[in-house]
Amino acid sequence: MTVAHLIAVPPFVVAGPTQRASSSGQAAVEFTVVIPFHNPGAALRRTVDRLASTLYAQNISFDMIAVSGGSTDGSERALEGLSWIRVIADRDLQDKGAALQAGLVEAGGSWVGVVDVDADVDVDPHELIECLHRARDRETVLV
Repeated sequence: MTVAHLIAVPPFVVAGPTQRASSSGQAAVEFTVVIPFHNPGAALRRTVDRLASTLYAQNISFDMIAVSGGSTDGSERALEGLSWIRVIADRDLQDKGAALQAGLVEAGGSWVGVVDVDADVDVDPHELIECLHRARDRETVLV
């Protein structure tokens, strides 16, 4: 599966580093959400807030990594003050594929989910959580 294929079909959930290394491994958080973005504007903060609220309501331990893929609209500033999200805005990451790869490298949860905030439709946080539940049940990669 290529990075381009993964970008085309979010949301998706894959086993995180501790799941891949050992089924008994324990991560600091259960679920890392990676959000690669390129000039999403207001959709970035709106999506992050909705995802966090839904994950909190489901009592899922999580962290988020938002990675700019060459954004020029300053959208990463919309996430300032959120202590539970890491923002990566490296000038060397000039496209969404590079942003996705950087986010996946940094992810530490038992499970890793990816959402596309640049799409023309709003991200449904329940769809991502459903992918997580299905991954837990089957312990497989879901796309």
